[in-house]
Amino acid sequence: MTEFSRKRVGIMLSIETEHWHGVLQGLADGFRDAPEIQVVKIARPEKIDVKALQKLKLDGLITRVSSKTDEAALLKSGLPIVNVSGRYHPTDVDNVFNDDERVGQMAAAFYQRRGFRDFGFCGVQQHRSSRLRQRGFEQELQRFGFSSHVLILPELPEGDAPSPSATRLIARWLGELPRPVAVFGFNDALARAVAEAAEEVGIKLPDDVAVLGVDNDDIQLGFSAVALSSIELNRRRIGNYAAKCMLSRLAKPRQPLAMQTVPPLKIVARGSTDKLAVNDSVVAEALDYITEHLANPISVDDIAREVGVSRRSLEVRFRTALQTSVYAEVQRQQLDRARVLLLETPKMTIAEVAYACGFQDARHLNVVCRKKLDCTPGSLRKG
Repeated sequence: MTEFSRKRVGIMLSIETEHWHGVLQGLADGFRDAPEIQVVKIARPEKIDVKALQKLKLDGLITRVSSKTDEAALLKSGLPIVNVSGRYHPTDVDNVFNDDERVGQMAAAFYQRRGFRDFGFCGVQQHRSSRLRQRGFEQELQRFGFSSHVLILPELPEGDAPSPSATRLIARWLGELPRPVAVFGFNDALARAVAEAAEEVGIKLPDDVAVLGVDNDDIQLGFSAVALSSIELNRRRIGNYAAKCMLSRLAKPRQPLAMQTVPPLKIVARGSTDKLAVNDSVVAEALDYITEHLANPISVDDIAREVGVSRRSLEVRFRTALQTSVYAEVQRQQLDRARVLLLETPKMTIAEVAYACGFQDARHLNVVCRKKLDCTPGSLRKG
């Protein structure tokens, strides 16, 4: 009888944040159907120790590559490496990243739909994801004719909050911004710092400053005095892709290096953005009605009747306040909800997703996806 030999894949990730917990869950999902792989969990040291790695007799390693120094040390190990961190872009290993530009675009579109006209971005200097989220945020704002006030802080420790001096700098910056202003924090730690700085100097959230972060990290958000809105990343999908990438690399060592990006999942809106900066109360009421009735087919006539104005009046007021039509906003919200359900609930059929989002049937959802997004519901489900 031939002895069954398993390949050993190391996973060297810290678990101090919800993000990395989610990535680990995705890795577990990805390796579940690979009995030929033995997964070895390794504590992440402050400095990569090449000799210690070589002693583990690994066949591959999934980790965070945070700097050029990390990359050089890991390459000396001779192991196939899959990087799952967006802090730095190593060029000689496989990478699975968040689609950080899309994260920024999502934040800008969210704020623009809520009627804001003044915006701020708070990021850090030495983090690739911060730069890409800023770029996506500013590019999306430019599409609507807006720009952003920017504050870039020095390096921020992983999962940590800024120092008291950095918080004072944020407070001074907030004091100089027009109001109301919508601030996008590169991550939840910065969003929390923005909220705390605002509170310290008597700036009201969300009336004067709306705040949105990234990660939907319960640990960070739980310490905030204000319930913070956040963009939830598809961390399990990141882990799942990383596992598949490693399996592919072990099967075909000479294949080209992978560069996989994973779109964000959704915005979890809480009190820190619970304000519509729309001067027209009719438009604000119409937006609330659309959001509350997405599971049902919605017509423009239904919305106009609900808010007590004629269809023509509603269309004109909507266009003036938000530069879009009522029907386009309905379809946008329906598509956003469909995308989340397709990603989060793989057991739901496309027809069930369509009905849950107010579409007539799967065919209707498919037509709208092709027209608005140039893709199919099936391709949305694959991310």
